[in-house]
This record gives sequence, structure tokens and C-alpha cells, in this order.
Amino acid sequence: MMLRTKFLFCFLVATAALSCALMTGCGSGNNTVSISPPPPPAFSVTSITPAAGATKVAASATIQIKFSSAANPSSVNATNIQITDPKQIAGTVSYSATTNTATFTPSAALAANTTFTLTISGVTSSVGTAMASPFTSTFATIASSATMQYQASLLSATVTTSNGQISMDTDGNVSIQLTGARASTTYTVQFCPAFDGSSGGGGPACFNVGTIVSDANGSGTSTFLFPQPGSWAGDFELDSDGNDDYQTYVGNTTIAGLVATEVYMSTLQPQSTVNGTGVTGPPSDSPGPQEPLSVGTIIYSMGSVQFTLTGASPNTNHSTNESESLSIDSSGTYALGQFTTDASGNSSSTESLGGNYGDIFEVNSASGTGFIGGFSVPK
Repeated sequence: MMLRTKFLFCFLVATAALSCALMTGCGSGNNTVSISPPPPPAFSVTSITPAAGATKVAASATIQIKFSSAANPSSVNATNIQITDPKQIAGTVSYSATTNTATFTPSAALAANTTFTLTISGVTSSVGTAMASPFTSTFATIASSATMQYQASLLSATVTTSNGQISMDTDGNVSIQLTGARASTTYTVQFCPAFDGSSGGGGPACFNVGTIVSDANGSGTSTFLFPQPGSWAGDFELDSDGNDDYQTYVGNTTIAGLVATEVYMSTLQPQSTVNGTGVTGPPSDSPGPQEPLSVGTIIYSMGSVQFTLTGASPNTNHSTNESESLSIDSSGTYALGQFTTDASGNSSSTESLGGNYGDIFEVNSASGTGFIGGFSVPK
């Protein structure tokens, strides 16, 4: 009996010792198991525009940086995001919490034929996570100091808000920005030339100029060279499924939200110099003599459009028109106003667009001289 009791006692002591060994803090008065929290997700740059190593970047370009997650807005600033060449380039930084994207906008056009370095350091996530290391990238601008000559909003079929814009510089570099478009979609970008509809027949065929892909938020950017040199009037269209999803258009100015976001700017060129089928004179009029034009522009903003002529025929009355289609004839053209050039052939006029839609603007005189809004692409 004594032997059996002694064996049971030893077994209980051994069991207690084993249980104590499996518990943290046994014998020290602390029986709590400590579990470390998982580390926060890494915070980094996932994409940039212009892309790393890009060349022929327009001097008017902005720099966009997309982060892997939401950033602390106070850390997204011109101290933590810098462009150098090697001197620091002045500019402003904005941040979109919707797309986790920072945008650096230079205060002035970037120098031509120059390599720039983008450096990002000190930016933190919304939960305070720092980047593992500074991010750097380089890009180079085009060889000449190009200026903007065309800019137009991209509108959907519903025409209730702007879904981005297309712009072109004087070197023929086309830049597209999409916002709020259909997500994760590849679009073919086409250009459709204007034509004189009064001469009968259809216009010239549209042709492809590039592509753009929207991300999961419906945003996207793309830059490419316009494929054909010459002077052009017409519109750009973005197509993904056989329909014109988005196109350059000046929409109904009675929609307040649209007026606030829509832009348009183009150069005025003698109609006889513009590519296309018979774009040579005023609507429903026989082609008249053309005159040289030193500078001419059309600028639309906040529901009104300003026409400016410089170096046209002196002391001549001109009418301004807006066309709702690519067919330049009286059936689709709205008269906007009139103005008279001075003794030097200069003048300007600002008109309200009312509730009309359109994408082609013209300035014409009674003598048959005509100018049309468009752009030029060098050879």
C-alpha cells in the first residue's frame, strides 16, 4: 500500500511540472499568453505617369503618383514629392483620396530636351506606415519647348459631366486623361475629320491614333504622337465596344455641373489648309479666297466662348458659328455672333453657347474667307 501511494504522488508531481512548462510565465505569477499583432501592410508607389524612363514627354505634362493604399494627405506635399533637373522644380501637389493618387503640377512648363528625376520620400500611409525606401524615377521632355494648341473635354452619351480631357501640344503629342469612366476597359482612340456636308457624300473615314486603358476606378492616362502630319479639324472619339463611349464635345451649358468642369481650346486656321473632304469655305457657300492668319484661337470656359483673330483682313465683318456635327453645313450649324476686325486685322468676340451642343467652331466673312478650329501636326 505504501509503494502504491508513493507512485501516485510522483505521477501527480510530474504531471504538474509538465503543465507548468507548457504555460508561459509559470512560476512567475504571469499566466497571460502574449500574441504580437500582424505588421501593417507595406506602403509603396505602384505606378507613375510619365512612366519610368519615358521620353518625348510634353513640356506641359503633370506628374501623377499612385500609391498602394490611402496616404496621409498631410504628408503628400512639395517637400516629400520633388522634381529636379538637378535643381528643384517649383510646383504644387494635390491628392485624390478616391484614387490614392498624388499629382505634381509644375508652376511653369518644363524645360525642353531635359531629363528630370522624380523623388518621393517621407510620404506615409493613412495609418502611419512609412515607405520602405525613397522612390526615384526619371523621364525626359521632348526636344522643343512645345505649347498647348488644343484641349477639349471628353463627354459620355449622357452629357451630364466631364469624363476627362484630350490635349495636344504643337509637337503633335496627344495627352488623354480619363476620370469616372467605365472601369478596367481598353479604349481605342480615333480621330474623325470634319468635312463639307453641303458638297454631298460622306466624310473621310475616322482613323486610329492610340489606345487608353482605365483602371478599377475608371481613371487612366495615355500619351502618344498624332500619327498624321498636317492641319486638322474634327473630333476625337473613344470606343470600346463599337459605340462611341466618350468624345470631344462642348455640351449643354444649362447643366451647371458640366459647365464647371468642361474646357475647350483650339487654334483657328484658314479652312483651305485643313485636311478632309472639301473643308474650304463657309457653310453652304462656294469656296472663297483664303487668307493667312498669324494667330487665332478659340477658348471656351464656364458657358462662354471667346474667338480671337490676329492678322486677318482689316476692317472686315466676321460671323462666328458652332457646328453640332462633323458635317460643316447650314443644317448643323448655329450662328453665335458677329464682330469686325480693326485696321490691323485683329479683333475678338465672346459669345454664350446657350443650350447648343457642338465640337466644331468657325469664323467666316461675307467675302468667303473662313477659319475653322483645329490643330496642326508637324512633319
